[in-house]
Amino acid sequence: MLNKEKFPIFQKNGVNISNEVSLVWSIANTLRGAYRADKYRDVIIPMFVLARLEAALKDTKEKVYETYKENPSTPKQVLESLSGYKYYNTSRFTLKNLLDDPDNIKTNFESYLYGYSERVQDILKSLKFYQEVENLAKSGRLYGVVKKFSELDLSPSTVDSIKMGYMFEDIIRRFSENEEAGSHYTPREVIGLMVNLLLAGANTDVFQDNKEVKILDMAAGTGGMLATSKSYIEQLNNKVNVRLFGQEVLAETYGIGKADMLIRQENSDNFVHSDTLKDADPFSQIKMNFVIANPPFGQSWGGRMLTMELKMLLEMTI
Repeated sequence: MLNKEKFPIFQKNGVNISNEVSLVWSIANTLRGAYRADKYRDVIIPMFVLARLEAALKDTKEKVYETYKENPSTPKQVLESLSGYKYYNTSRFTLKNLLDDPDNIKTNFESYLYGYSERVQDILKSLKFYQEVENLAKSGRLYGVVKKFSELDLSPSTVDSIKMGYMFEDIIRRFSENEEAGSHYTPREVIGLMVNLLLAGANTDVFQDNKEVKILDMAAGTGGMLATSKSYIEQLNNKVNVRLFGQEVLAETYGIGKADMLIRQENSDNFVHSDTLKDADPFSQIKMNFVIANPPFGQSWGGRMLTMELKMLLEMTI
């Protein structure tokens, strides 16, 4: 049962990510000359996501590959069970062993990418990464980028989800410049304060043992609010079943958020690529316990036509 006297208080970020982020930034510098600085992100962010996804599969990779090799018709549910995650990779390649054949790095790397299952394919397409592989190969940078990321240890046992969240956000901030950064993420310190305020006034019946608590963020970014909300509730009562739901309109941040959901073994199918103001509600049949969001106030929400639609809607409700 929940004990409000034991509410975790807002904590300042004490996570040190300087070494890891500096290493990623140094990888970006290897693209100099082949890419404009504002395009580094098109390579670095997808590769960072891939390195994280692969690292989580390290212990089960060989078993999945051998099973698929023996029977390519193996049901995806079996392969997911073997991998331990809701995704897998049936390719024989890893970022590390791709380096063994530099002359065929492009062909083998594409084989490696296509070996990922459907949920990861959705992420790669959202990040438009397949378009960049050709560019990297033509510029002679593909081998070097793969090599650098193969040396980056992003395994969940080394880098937990909280630290990974800070790393995602810092990398995005560096590549986005000031005018865009707020559309991608909200600092975890701010999220922590928001979650404290949201849950402090909640009915304690919501947090009973084995109770299912559903949380929605309809402007989810990379999913930081959802992850922090769940972490906070589990500190209050780790017997509560927390389900997370997110919507994100920007393809890049959607891809990162969905990848993070996969790594944390959440139901990534509940993290959808959707425009909250324009599209039909993907969760209309689900009653949420909490809704938390930081709408992109500094961004256009659809221009003049959408403004007129909102004005008409407001007039109808008055």
